Amino acid sequence: MTEGADAPMRPRPTVPPVYRGSSKVTQARARNWGLDDVIDAAFFAFAAGAALWLAWLVIGAGWHPTPWALLAGIAFWGLLAYLAIPRIHQVLTWLYVPDYFIGRTRTPDGLLGDPVNLALLGDEEDLHEAMRSAGWVRADPITPRSSWRIIISSLLRRSYPGAPVSTLQLFGRAQDVAYQKEVEGNPSQRHHVRLWHTPANWVLPGGRAVDWLAAATYDRAVGLSTLTLQVTHKIDADIDVERDYVVDDIRWASPAATLQIWPDFFTAYHDKNGGGDQVITDGDLYVLDLHDVVPDSQHSVELARARAADKRASRHRPGQLVIALGLIALLVAARIGSTIASAALSTTIDLLWSSGVSDARTVVYAAVGTISVILTLVVLGLGWAAWNGHPRSRIGLLIVLALSVSIDMSQVAALGVRHAPAWILTTSALAVLALLALTARPVHRWERARKAERRAARRPERVQRP
Repeated sequence: MTEGADAPMRPRPTVPPVYRGSSKVTQARARNWGLDDVIDAAFFAFAAGAALWLAWLVIGAGWHPTPWALLAGIAFWGLLAYLAIPRIHQVLTWLYVPDYFIGRTRTPDGLLGDPVNLALLGDEEDLHEAMRSAGWVRADPITPRSSWRIIISSLLRRSYPGAPVSTLQLFGRAQDVAYQKEVEGNPSQRHHVRLWHTPANWVLPGGRAVDWLAAATYDRAVGLSTLTLQVTHKIDADIDVERDYVVDDIRWASPAATLQIWPDFFTAYHDKNGGGDQVITDGDLYVLDLHDVVPDSQHSVELARARAADKRASRHRPGQLVIALGLIALLVAARIGSTIASAALSTTIDLLWSSGVSDARTVVYAAVGTISVILTLVVLGLGWAAWNGHPRSRIGLLIVLALSVSIDMSQVAALGVRHAPAWILTTSALAVLALLALTARPVHRWERARKAERRAARRPERVQRP
């Protein structure tokens, strides 16, 4: 076979070849795993199993012919759909889903999400002006208030033009901005597009560069995800129709916008997204050039990158850490309360009391009180250190939580799930929820960043020493 005229030339070797590594992929080398990383991964997986066990405990303990059966069923679905299954997906997809650009977004649970089917060239101001001119509304961030509002609007069929969209990830982060258009005031149906600015000096396969990548899809209804059982929007399968609609809408409203089509950029395929919906695409990448939408725009894509870098470098503690420490405090209080109650009701103490051993209650209460104080002080110390970003302290708290869950598991196994008392349900729920929050990836990343900062702060001192 003869080499094509446009093929990159490689000189014919004049000496026997020597095998050597490629300098181009040195930065993509997988990071080494330390002991803390291995332990953290083990607890991450343990939390997934504990969430499944908690869901089984809730449905088993509440499965009686009483009004509480319905409440137990709802709680079981919530634990399964929003805690147990997502964590299992995170564990499994971490093992086999690629963590580099393959033209697909990812859900926070690690599942492959909507395909990337649109690219843009232009500054941040060009992007916003083009979308606003075409009548698109920027989606609100996901907050308790906006989540409640979209639930009410969906049930009452009220218009909510700025309804939030679910989070999808590209380049390891959530979308930087999302725009949408409601369909005739129906919040269950909408056009929407998520956009990510590309990292500095990053190029697409083939060496071409763009400023933004986007995933455009059409929400046709509200339903349950077939992969996680969560309430979500169901998308129309032919995502190319939505891509064409977004492109034509922008070009109609902004005559300065131009279009390039890179045919067969991806392989044409049909697959499922993170919600289990069918998706079909022809593999063409549409590239919108928005540079001239706003003449002499001042807000460059570099500014967008700088804002994202500042956000990632934020020192704010992740919300999961705050929630976890609050749950741990409640768990310690519940454990101490149940221990004191058990001691007060102990038949052994009653027998000793009736036999004339008058100091029995005092001795037992003193022992229980001493152990409770020691346990509280240990947990408080570990919690304070974890609050300040010390990974080993967080691992200590994970050990305490794992022991608490294991104790409850053994007691449920001895009593039977149908006879599990309310206090076991309470302590189990607190411990498992705290485990899930404390092993969340944002907490792990935040602690690693704080650890790196402390090491960097100590380096100048070491250099100055003789």
